[in-house]
Amino acid sequence: MKLRLQAFFLFSILTFGLRAEPTDTTDSARLQKSITDFAETATMTVGIAIKDLTSGEEFLFNADDEFPQGSSIRIHIVAELYRQAAAKKVTVNEPRAFPESARTPGFGVLSHMNKGTVLMSLHDYAVLMIMVNDNSAANLLTDILGMDAINASLAAQGTPAIKLQRKATPRQENQPIPDNVGTPRAVMRALELLHRGEVVDRATSDAILNVLALPEVSYFRRNLPAGMVFAGRSGSGTNSRCDTGIVMFKARPYVLCVMLKDLPLNPDAGPRFAKADAFIGHVTQLAQKFFSAKSASESAKSVDEPVAPSQATPSSSTGKTASPSS
Repeated sequence: MKLRLQAFFLFSILTFGLRAEPTDTTDSARLQKSITDFAETATMTVGIAIKDLTSGEEFLFNADDEFPQGSSIRIHIVAELYRQAAAKKVTVNEPRAFPESARTPGFGVLSHMNKGTVLMSLHDYAVLMIMVNDNSAANLLTDILGMDAINASLAAQGTPAIKLQRKATPRQENQPIPDNVGTPRAVMRALELLHRGEVVDRATSDAILNVLALPEVSYFRRNLPAGMVFAGRSGSGTNSRCDTGIVMFKARPYVLCVMLKDLPLNPDAGPRFAKADAFIGHVTQLAQKFFSAKSASESAKSVDEPVAPSQATPSSSTGKTASPSS
C-alpha cells in the first residue's frame, strides 16, 4: 500500500507539478513575442501596456513613450471628481445648472440643449462625458475641479506622465494647442490603483469604476466576448488613437492600454483610422485569448490536483478521508 501511494504521488508531481510552471512561462513569452512582432510591423508609432491584475505580470511595448490621450484623459477627470467628493470639496449628487461658459461644439448632447434648461448633478455630467463623450460636460467638470488640481493628483499618485493640458475643443487640423498626454505605463498604473481600491479608498475607487464601466463606443469592446465589462475610455485625435481600461474578466481581470500616433495619412480621407482600429482589435484578441487560456488552465489544475496526505483528515464516522473545510 505504501509503495502504491508513493508511485501515485510521483506520477501526480510529474503530471501536474512539473508541467504547470514551464507552460505558464512559455505562454507569457509567446504573448510578449506576439505583441512585439505585431507592433514592429505597424506603419504607425505604437505603445502597449497590459497587466495581469492577479499575478502582476506585465506585457509592454514602448511603454514609456508619450502619446496623445484624446478623450481617454477623461478617465482621470472622473477620478478627480470622486477624490474631491471624498474630501468634501464637491458633492457629486448636488444639482448644478449648465452654464453657457461650458457650452462646447463637437461631441455630445449638451451643446444642443436650450439655454437655461439643463440642471443635473456632477455625477450625471460625468456620465454624459463617458457615455457620449460630451465635450461640454468635460469642460464643465474641468472648470469646477481645476486643471491644476487634476494634474497634482496624477503626480501625487505616481503618474506624473499623464497630463491634462487643455480643455475640449472641436477637432481641427493643425490646431496649435497642446495635446493631453500620457504613457502606456503611467495609465496602466493609474488603472491598477483603481482596481486595488487605492484611489482614496475602496468605496471611492469603486464609484469611479462604476462610471467608467458605463457603455460607450470603445474599440476594445468590439473584440471582447459579449457581456464583458470594460471600465475605461477610448480617445482619438487628428492622427492618433488611444484605448485604455480594465477588462473586468471575472476569472482574470487585466489592464489593457493601446496607444497609437503618427497614423499614416490617406490623401483623400485623412488618417487611416480603420487600420488603427484593426490594430487595437488584434491586440485585444491576443490578450483575451491569453487570459482566457490562463484562467481555464488554472481551473483545470485546481480540479485535477490531488490532495496530499497532510491535507486530509480522517472522518471519525466512516474511516474515509475528507478534505479540510475552507
